[in-house]
Amino acid sequence: MTHLALDFPPALWLGLPLAVAVLVVLARAQFGRGLAPWRVATLSALRGSALLTLVFLAARPTWVVTEEPSGERRSVVLLLDRSESMALEDHGQLRLAQALKLARDELLPSLKAAGLRAQALLFADEAQPADGPQLAAAVADGKRTNLAGAIAHALQNTEKPPLSVIALTDGAATENGDNARALAALLDERVPFVGIGFGSETGVRTITLRRASAPPAVPAKQQFRVSAQLETTGEGELPPFELLLLRDGQFHQKKTVRPGKGARIWLEGFDVAEDKNGVHTYTVQLHPPSVPGLKCTSSLATAAVRISDEQEVRVLFAQGALTWNYKFVNLALRDDPTLKLTGISRTSHQSVYYQNVENAVELTRGFPTRLEELAPFRVAVLSNLKPADLTSEHQDLLARFCGEYGGGVLMIGGSETFDGSWQRSRLEQLLPVRFATVPGPPGPPRPFRLRLTEEALQHPVFQVTDGGADRAAWGRLPTFLGYGRVDAAKPGAQVWMQHSDDVGPDGRRILMATQRFGSGLSAVLCVPNLWRWRLDKDSDPQQFDRFWRQLLRYLSEGSREHLAIRFPDQDLRPRSELRAVVERRPDPKNTNAGSHPYLVRVADGANQPVLEQAIALAPSRSVDVAFRAAAPGVYAVSVLDSQSRFPLASRTVEVKETNVEFEHATRDMENLRQWASLTEGVALKAEDCTSTNDLIATLKKQAEQARRSQPRRLPAGVNGWTLLALFGLLGAEWVLRKRWDLT
Repeated sequence: MTHLALDFPPALWLGLPLAVAVLVVLARAQFGRGLAPWRVATLSALRGSALLTLVFLAARPTWVVTEEPSGERRSVVLLLDRSESMALEDHGQLRLAQALKLARDELLPSLKAAGLRAQALLFADEAQPADGPQLAAAVADGKRTNLAGAIAHALQNTEKPPLSVIALTDGAATENGDNARALAALLDERVPFVGIGFGSETGVRTITLRRASAPPAVPAKQQFRVSAQLETTGEGELPPFELLLLRDGQFHQKKTVRPGKGARIWLEGFDVAEDKNGVHTYTVQLHPPSVPGLKCTSSLATAAVRISDEQEVRVLFAQGALTWNYKFVNLALRDDPTLKLTGISRTSHQSVYYQNVENAVELTRGFPTRLEELAPFRVAVLSNLKPADLTSEHQDLLARFCGEYGGGVLMIGGSETFDGSWQRSRLEQLLPVRFATVPGPPGPPRPFRLRLTEEALQHPVFQVTDGGADRAAWGRLPTFLGYGRVDAAKPGAQVWMQHSDDVGPDGRRILMATQRFGSGLSAVLCVPNLWRWRLDKDSDPQQFDRFWRQLLRYLSEGSREHLAIRFPDQDLRPRSELRAVVERRPDPKNTNAGSHPYLVRVADGANQPVLEQAIALAPSRSVDVAFRAAAPGVYAVSVLDSQSRFPLASRTVEVKETNVEFEHATRDMENLRQWASLTEGVALKAEDCTSTNDLIATLKKQAEQARRSQPRRLPAGVNGWTLLALFGLLGAEWVLRKRWDLT
């Protein structure tokens, strides 16, 4: 049933008398000018019709549609998940087989008994209608699960809104791009969603090679590590398996891995040294153990390393006073000829002590004041400095050094360094933490231990042993006494170390954190006497040395090239469009450089061209370049001089064919509950779905009550025809007045 209602009746009550009054005034004026009565009546009719139309629209007319009783909705949409995760076995039977059995033995008979018709669809990445034989022959081989897309497809292809949408699935949706569209369709038609979840909360056993990582650039003949991040899920202990390392497609190394028990994420590494310059591709290949039911979601990962003799890393170590930090960091770097440390220490208000300077004129005025003075260094370490030690010009210089020139900045200190006097300074903008206003702990300092986060234990910087016993090695560190207090990490910062006891605003007090700032990296270390680690009798000094070498190399990995190529966070998936950002760095020796033409070339793993695009870049400007990854593999993005075609910068990105269906193979009831709660439906575990007759009866009752209590309201009169009629009335009135010479 449909009837007309006014959402704003006062407009009608006030508008009608006002319209009549206006018409009377206008008619009397026309009579006063001697106009014939029939002409006055014609003009008044046209004007009155236009005024009444406006008054009617101001009252906001609405068609109120009361839908047919629930018995008129004679269909139910039945969605059956055929994605690959439904091929997993739970309770001795495949999930898809359990869903088919429930549909055949329970749901379809209940729908038939209630006089309802079932419209069945099989779905994975796409949805397709299916009859009885097609349902029985269904195979769980879909590579993606797009539950929302199946819902939207079902509602768009039904003549009348269904009584309900019932999904038989494990709830693990790997596509969510259609969520908004599907939810809007359910709410507009007031169709409840019913999710029946199959599987278990423990999931199946999986093993995954997440990624491979290595330093982007390494000097020739210098040892480095290629790390592989591995993950296992499920219960029980897996047998040993093998990892292979391929160098430029050829076998290089092999190691046997003992994964241990239960679910875990850990790193395995290969120590490599290269004497041949150039870019080398290292591929880690996982050979999973032969275990029944074990799923491997990804078995290959690749990292590219550029070997060059020109990779000397100079570190500027600036101290507010002479401390032990410089001495022990210098000891840590003595066996690495490519890491060179230059010290500058304030010994009094007007005195500076220099160590390991390259030439007689370097740093003669103390801490650098110009970018070209700081440019020879790759990392700047600020140890035990106070705000009076760094002017605003120094801080701006450090920000440019890190953000524009790709340098690394590390600040070390305790309570006298990390205090509120740095708040809202340029240095605080650069660093990954916000400075605290409160002073350090009152009273005598209490011993504490460093607590590494799980992310740190999996990062190459903190891999200080060769046998994978890094957690135990860090656990043997001595206790420390002093530390600096910071409020919280900034968004996007990575926390590496925390205090064992002290709690800050966001949890345990942060002792070490890093973040990317522009082209470079910044970090804080709030432990001023970390050198005590090297002197401890229970610790290995080589682990201290290795940590500092890896940390300084990590901070030096910001791009120092004239041109930089970045890959923003995105879904690196085959057959998708990828995006690279090409940026031109400012040149400290040429601040007036203008725009310059370049050529971007993208090639696949077989060195076949994928894209060539001409671009123009000005200093501190970036350009987005998009290309399509047609197949899995490693893609190389190079920037060339547009005239000489000489490569100026290059980066590689790996596109992996990952089986996302097994990444989260547990039953996701929370996803089904969200769909159900938003649409006044219900989410049930398959083992709890004991009476489908009661479920169908409840759905019919809910649908009828919803449609009776919430009729649909559709705007009336707000359309093109009304607008055309209004303009027609006003136009006709103007034409008549013109012909009768009344304008």
